Amino acid sequence: MKSSICSRRYVAVLICLFVSLSCAKQESSAPAGEYPLPVQPDYSRSETWYKEQNASMSDRSADIFYVVPTCIWDWTDSSGAIMHFGDVYNDEQRQAIDPSLHLAADIFAQESNFYAPYYRQITLESWIEGEDTVARRFPYAMLDVQQAFDYYLKNENGGRPFVLAGFSQGAKAVVELLKVLPDSVYSRMVAAYVIGYRVTEDEARSYRTIVAASDSADVGVTVCYNSVADLEAICPVLSPSCFCINPVNWRTDSVRAQLNDSVTVRVDTAQHVLLVEGFDPERYYLPSLGALFRVGNYHLQELEFYREFLTRNVKQRIEAFYDTQR
Repeated sequence: MKSSICSRRYVAVLICLFVSLSCAKQESSAPAGEYPLPVQPDYSRSETWYKEQNASMSDRSADIFYVVPTCIWDWTDSSGAIMHFGDVYNDEQRQAIDPSLHLAADIFAQESNFYAPYYRQITLESWIEGEDTVARRFPYAMLDVQQAFDYYLKNENGGRPFVLAGFSQGAKAVVELLKVLPDSVYSRMVAAYVIGYRVTEDEARSYRTIVAASDSADVGVTVCYNSVADLEAICPVLSPSCFCINPVNWRTDSVRAQLNDSVTVRVDTAQHVLLVEGFDPERYYLPSLGALFRVGNYHLQELEFYREFLTRNVKQRIEAFYDTQR
C-alpha cells in the first residue's frame, strides 16, 4: 500500500519533503466543506502526540516542539473517498510517520523533552498537483499544528524555553507559527529551525519574530537552509529564500566548510542556498520524485547530512539562551 512506503527509515526520510510558496495567514480558520477530512485531532489524547520525555533534563534545558514533514500519500477511506490529508488516528499512517520522528528526536532532543503532534498533513500528491492545490489544502493542516502548539504551551511547557523545529512541510508550519507568536511566548523561544523550506523577504520584513540566524549561538533567531549540488538543481517551490546559513560552520558568507574529508559546503550568497560539493548526486536521486527534485537536489537529505552539527548546535543555542538570562 502507498502509505506503507515510509515504513522503512531510509525511504521515510527521503519522502519527508515538502514545501510551498505561500498561503493565507494561518490565524484564520480553514475553509469548511471543501474536502472530505479525517477526524480532527483532539490534542488532549495521548495518541495524537509523539513524545519523548528526557529524564536528564536540567535547570538549563529546553523543550523541542517539532513538526513532521510529509510522509503520507493519498489514500481511500472506508466509503471510497480519496483523502488528501493524513488521518491522525490511522495506525498504519502513524507507523509511516514514526521513523521520521525517531530521527528528529535523536537529532534535536538528546537532552530535551520532545513534543511532536500528529496532524492532518497534506499528502505527496497535493504538492505534485501544484501551488494552487497546496494553497487550498495546507490551511487545514496548519489549523491542526496551531491547535497542537497552543495545547502544548498551555498543558506541557510549564514556562520553559523551547525550540521550534520542522522539516519541509513541517518547516512551512514553523514559519506560520512564528508569524503569530505573542511576545510572551517569543521571549522564551531559543531558536526556530526551518529546514528544507524558505523565508521570503516579505516575511522577514513583516514579522519581527522572524530574524535570520547569523552565527552558531544567537538566540530568538531562525535557522534556514536548502542544499543542492549546483544552482541548476534548485527546486522552484523552495526558492527564493531571503537568507541561508551554513550548518557546518554557521556562517552566512561563502566560506567553505568541510562536511567530511571529501565534501565541502558553502553558501551561495546570491541564491541563498547551500552548495554541497563532493557527493555523487546520482546516489541521492529518487526517480519517483524526479518531477520535484532533480538530480543534484539534496532536499531529501537535509537532516541526515548535517545531523551531528544540528545536534551540537541545539545544545549550544540552549546554553546561550540561558546565558542571556543572567
